[in-house]
Amino acid sequence: MNDRESLKKFYEQVGEKYPEEEQVYSTLRGMLRRRFVVSKLSGFSGSLLDIGCNRGMYLRIYTGGPRFGIDLSSSVLKKAGGNNGIHYAVADAEFLTCFRPASFDNVLCSEVLEHCLNPQAVFDGIARVLNPNGSALLTTPNYGRKRPHWIGLGILENYAVETDCAKGYYHTAYHPSELAEMAHRAGLTVVQIGTLEKEIKYATKIPVVLLLTGRMVNRIFRSKRFQKWNERVFEKLSILLYRICYITGLDKYLSNLVPNGVRSYIVMQKTTENPE
Repeated sequence: MNDRESLKKFYEQVGEKYPEEEQVYSTLRGMLRRRFVVSKLSGFSGSLLDIGCNRGMYLRIYTGGPRFGIDLSSSVLKKAGGNNGIHYAVADAEFLTCFRPASFDNVLCSEVLEHCLNPQAVFDGIARVLNPNGSALLTTPNYGRKRPHWIGLGILENYAVETDCAKGYYHTAYHPSELAEMAHRAGLTVVQIGTLEKEIKYATKIPVVLLLTGRMVNRIFRSKRFQKWNERVFEKLSILLYRICYITGLDKYLSNLVPNGVRSYIVMQKTTENPE
């Protein structure tokens, strides 16, 4: 089985077994990410293609025009429910040739690029399917000193997700400048780059100590129930501390002390001079 077949098999499992939208967007990271993406989408108008749409959360929110979503996993698209005027299709982010050139006014690609074996192909595909003057938003994990490539299954193990690779599954990260380089190579104009989720770096300082302590204790008991409880406490405390900082106004001061967030983003445009 080649890498692409393994990738397809893995994400079919994830789509079938893992309730990603419920799990991710109940965490502080997910809440901050959703708020950021929705704020950017509010400035878009016209048709929208969501690459790696999962069950279509952002498409359900978007009101600027016709909505289209693709995902590698057919099993997750089956869970999208009634289409509510949204058109879904099984497709690979690295092979957007299933669409005609200049098919969409806007493109969203959030938390997908880090799973792709050929990231430049994703940017090339976005440039191809965008209409002239169309806009695209892409987000991906950021990294510090060392770029990750493979990570363990983590919480996915609780949902009986398996992988053929002993290293786990492919999950890398990019600095904003690296996203800009790929955008330029694709012929796209960079409108804005930066990082987000700075709040994670101060709101999780105390909760992460408790989380790691709980993990050490659980090495003895090896209890999945305790593991879930420990992670749930971490997320609840992180959200609580963030809200306290937000209400008191400390968040603005603390965010200024954080140079980079844990996630990178880029807003791009296909100008009339960009090649199709």
